[in-house]
Order: sequence, then C-alpha cells, then structure tokens
Amino acid sequence: MPQQTTSANTRAPGAPGGLHLGRVLGAPVLLAWSWFIAAGAITLLFSPWIARVRPDLGPASYVIGFVFAVVLFGSVFLHELAHAVAGRIAGYRVAVVELNVWGGFTRFEPREQSDSPRAAWTSFSISVVGPVVNLALGGVGWLLLDVASRGSVVWLLLFGFVFANLALGAINLLPGIPLDGGWALQAVFWRITGSPFMGTLLAAWAGRIIALGFVAWAVFQPVLVGQRPDLVTVMWTTAIAVMIWVSAADAAKSATRARRVETYDMRKVIQPAVAASWTAPLSEALGYVDEATGRSPLVVVLDESGIPYGLVDRRSAQQAGPSAQVHEHVRPLGPWIGAPADITAPHLLESLTHRPKTTHCLVLAGESLVGFVDLQEFFDELLDH
Repeated sequence: MPQQTTSANTRAPGAPGGLHLGRVLGAPVLLAWSWFIAAGAITLLFSPWIARVRPDLGPASYVIGFVFAVVLFGSVFLHELAHAVAGRIAGYRVAVVELNVWGGFTRFEPREQSDSPRAAWTSFSISVVGPVVNLALGGVGWLLLDVASRGSVVWLLLFGFVFANLALGAINLLPGIPLDGGWALQAVFWRITGSPFMGTLLAAWAGRIIALGFVAWAVFQPVLVGQRPDLVTVMWTTAIAVMIWVSAADAAKSATRARRVETYDMRKVIQPAVAASWTAPLSEALGYVDEATGRSPLVVVLDESGIPYGLVDRRSAQQAGPSAQVHEHVRPLGPWIGAPADITAPHLLESLTHRPKTTHCLVLAGESLVGFVDLQEFFDELLDH
C-alpha cells in the first residue's frame, strides 16, 4: 500500500529494523525482521496441504511451504514495485519499499500538490495499480497451470502463486483503508467532497466496517452451511481485522490532525515581540507597549553583531537599577528559526523538518521583528485541541 514519509534514508523513520536487500528507483528495499514470522506461519499453513497432495514428499513439504512463502513475498514486492513506478511517473520520489509481516508498503517523499481533481485521480491510480498487477500475475499463472505436470513440485508452487496473487489482488481492492482499495475510495471521496481529509475519514470508516466483516465471515459463514467455525480461521481473520481496524483508526486520526494543521490560526501562538540592541536601556525596552494588543511585548535582545541572542528576563529586570542595559538581564534563546509574518502552520512544520531541535521561531515583517513563537506551545496547541 502506498504511503508518504519525510525521509529518504536507508531506514524509514519509525520503521522496524531488517535486511537491506538493495535499491529500486533510488530507494532502499527493506525486509523487516517481522517477515520471518509471516514466512514461518505461511510455511506451517501451506505445508499440510502439500502433504495431502504429495504424501511422498514427507518433511520436504515444509521446504516447499517455505519456498511458497518466498514466492508470496516476491508477489508482494511486485505489488509494491507497481506502486513505486506509478508514483515515480506521477512525480513522487520513492523513499522506501518495505516487506513485513503484513505484506509491505511503499513510502513516498511529500510533494507540494494542490487539492485538485488531478491530485485525487493521481492518488487513485497509484493505489489501484498494485492489486491490478497481482490480478494480472494470477491470471498469467492460471494459464501456465496447464503447462506444468499436475501434482509436481512446480505445479504446487505455481498453484500457490496463482492463489496468492489472486487473493492479494482481490483483498487489496476491498474499499476500506488501509487496503489499496480504501485509498482508491479515499481519492473518490476526495474528488466528490473536494477535501482529502474528509475522503480519508470516510474511507477509514469503510475500513472499520470491512474489519468487522472479516470476523463476521469467519464466525457465521460456517454456521450458515451447518458447520462449526474453525478456530484457526477465526484467529487469523481476527488478526487481520485488528490490523485493519487499528490502521484505519490511525489514518483517521492523522487526517484529523492534518486538517487541524491546514486550518490552524497562527495568531493563537504568535506573541508580540520587539528587538532591542545589546546596550539599549532596559527601562526603555520594557516601557514599549504594543499598540495592537495594548500589552508589553517580549523583548528579544540582539548581540553586538545584530543577531538575536536571548529574551529579557522580566523577573530579573524587576530588580534592575535605572541605568541597567538589556544585556544585563537576558536569558539566552535555544535554537531558533526566522519566519515571515504570514507563515502558516503547514509551512512552519515543513521548515522544522530540516531543523528538528529548534525551540523558538522569530516572526519578521520585512526586516523588523514583530513576533515570537514558543514551538513547544505551538505543538501542544496542535495536539491538544
């Protein structure tokens, strides 16, 4: 499934460790350690079927089962490669392709793109191309089944290849996030409503309904035909349902937060501020009153070369004498960046990706200092409201 990220390093931020298999389209291909858990589970599930078809193979059925797991994840890689190629054609830079216990994902570098019909259809195309490739591979494999000798090892692996690709394609086209069909549905809702955030919320709810449907199918489908539900089937479908539910909830939460960032009013956290030279009289700096707010602004002290150095410590300044200068009562700033007065929350966050340890933002109108942002307060405001 395609996703976005802000890093093109060998290891995706927040991604689990794993084996670096190489690079494709300039991006690393990672095999997460969790893949080996999936490979073991697939081997144990597939091997009994092989033993029934070819009892003469004995323990070798487990070797073939593991080979099938490798073939399955080869299909997953082609699925993700299709996403990567489609994204690259659309102008996105691929950050990482990862294979893991749930299959895999492709992450892209963010790109400035307007919320336009074209952007929505681009997202739709990138989403559906992976499942379409799996369905095409399954169809080709189906045609080749007649070529292989029925019951041979090649036939068994080819049959598994057909089943895996058709299942991957069909399941991933289900219209609910986090499945590819869900992101395609998100693009459709985006096109209809004009809002990618609303599209994500609606498609995430569809994903939750699909998660419940997986569990309902495992429990009630056998009952409808007069059988008892199979415990193993209920367990693995429940695991898939939990993954879908949690991922859908995360997508909805991220969309809500992104929408909040998009519409956030920076005036809530911009405090009025003025600049004072290193040797400016303290009483004069503290006596300035901002006409717009009627309040005394923060005083940012410039060092002797004119670079912002710190803030006047008003508590310390209360004990100052009449001839005190601002530099005698200054509290040094932490790492800071400058930003124009019309800065928006998304642009500020984008700037901070290159300066992750920044603690303050100085707001400028032309070359004049007019405001100050405590970035911790800014983050708290975004997260808490």
